[in-house]
Amino acid sequence: MELSPYLRILRKWLLLIVLVALVAGSVSFINNVNRPPSYQAQTTISVGTSILDQPNPSSADISLAMGLAPTYQQLLTSYDILQGTVEALNLPMTADQLRRLITSRIVTSTALLVITVTYTDPVLTADIANALAEQLIAQSPTNLTTDQEQQIAFANEQITELNTLLTQSQEQLARLDERIAASTDSVEITTLTQQRNETVAQVNLALATIADFSRTISDIQQRTNAIDVVERARVPVGPTDSNSLGSTVGAAVLGAIAAFGVALVIEYLDDTIRTSEEATAILSLPVLGAILRYGDKKMKDIDRLVSNQATLSGVAEAYRSLRTNVLYALGDIQEKTPVLVVTSPGPEEGKTLTATNLAIAMAQADLRVLLIDADLRRPKLHTMFGLENNVGLTTLLRGEFTQGDGSAEEYSEQSKRLRECFQTAGIPKLRIITSGIIPPNPAELLGSPLIQKWVEMFRAVQDIDVVIFDTPPCLTLSDSPILANNVDASVLLVLDMGRTHRRAAHRAKELFGQVGKELFGIVANRTNPREEAYSYGYYRYYYAYGYTYGERPPSRLSRLLQPFRSRRSPQEKQDSA
Repeated sequence: MELSPYLRILRKWLLLIVLVALVAGSVSFINNVNRPPSYQAQTTISVGTSILDQPNPSSADISLAMGLAPTYQQLLTSYDILQGTVEALNLPMTADQLRRLITSRIVTSTALLVITVTYTDPVLTADIANALAEQLIAQSPTNLTTDQEQQIAFANEQITELNTLLTQSQEQLARLDERIAASTDSVEITTLTQQRNETVAQVNLALATIADFSRTISDIQQRTNAIDVVERARVPVGPTDSNSLGSTVGAAVLGAIAAFGVALVIEYLDDTIRTSEEATAILSLPVLGAILRYGDKKMKDIDRLVSNQATLSGVAEAYRSLRTNVLYALGDIQEKTPVLVVTSPGPEEGKTLTATNLAIAMAQADLRVLLIDADLRRPKLHTMFGLENNVGLTTLLRGEFTQGDGSAEEYSEQSKRLRECFQTAGIPKLRIITSGIIPPNPAELLGSPLIQKWVEMFRAVQDIDVVIFDTPPCLTLSDSPILANNVDASVLLVLDMGRTHRRAAHRAKELFGQVGKELFGIVANRTNPREEAYSYGYYRYYYAYGYTYGERPPSRLSRLLQPFRSRRSPQEKQDSA
């Protein structure tokens, strides 16, 4: 099991976890401060009192007592026991309220039942614990029946009378022994001896009768199903919840654990791709660029262009890295002008911005780039640069195509139409063809032989090094797979981190595979710098801390507080300044 995913989740949800921990700890602290102190008292009772009185109790009696203990534990919180306690002590509460103050447990491997009462009055706490034990005893088979009590009373009376008679007989024996010892008359000695023997017989009979009555009493009192108090509750000397600091820390820890558990559940249910590493693992494709989040929803499209960013800003460096990786993946562009189709699984995932900034980055590298808006349904390139959209790609796809040879100037009609469609945005080496008038049949135009001929012309002329098509989302419309297959273009898939679902990314890859085109790379757009690995640490260094080369590096405290601050691009910082 790898620890890094859990650390990533912890970093992502750290603010929420800390906030929940603080709230839980604060609530616990306030509750402990405002709550009156509570006290605990315990009473211990034994089930099967006769077992403790026997020197050699049988295993059957012991097992029976241990089996009866859970029953008495349940009876302890019955209404009759509780109500009897309330009435006996005249408590200011109901039986249901008293039930919430009571806990009980059975000592392991014994028949001892411990009754614990928690209340705010220490004296009343002990009284309640003792009263509960008394009520439990009073309503248990411990009390003798009326017949049993009468039998014991009769036996005790008989034993008392027999003991009196036994005492008299013993005194008579003593006198007879004295007379026998003092007499010298044989006849008198014989008579006294006979009287002594009769008295001894009476003593033996009295002793035997006393033993019988005692055995009867013992048999009546010998009961396994009986309970008795082993240890009465004592008045507690101090409150049990005085450790408010421990309770506060414990609540904070439990709150943090609960928040982290919720975060794990949310992350488990979230099937979006969150990092470039996940994108590589899921699609088995290289991530050619990781573009960090920058700007906000209010930021204009033109302000998002690389040409309007600081030269050493993190976003500019990210697109330069993307340019390098794309050119390396495309191979030698001198042999054949590469054609690149940029698309995404769904709308608003950053494909147009990626295609535009990639084209600008290539143009800044002294490459002659032709950027074409092939989204013939919702075109956006002209708004990115503030251009007119009266003519464009649809202008080229209307009419005939006359084959020629040589450079672009050697195509008479085609060159004229191209010059009409070419537009610039003040960026050297970059030419733009907008979408033009939106046609009724975009898919048919992009799959027609005419666009194939135009692309062949782009590849043949000498003043175009790279052709980049901005296309519609591939899962929403079929335009991008049709165009990529028709013009034999390389496909670059843009994924919005934290928004693009895994199934959508898989489906996009399968869709191009069905038309015979394999994706050659991924762009991880709007990545979170806190979730990316250290391979993108250079971009994090320039962007996440919001400064450019030559500025004073942030302090250690600023870096620690950075995840909790709103992120602004270097351009925004310059604008605000």
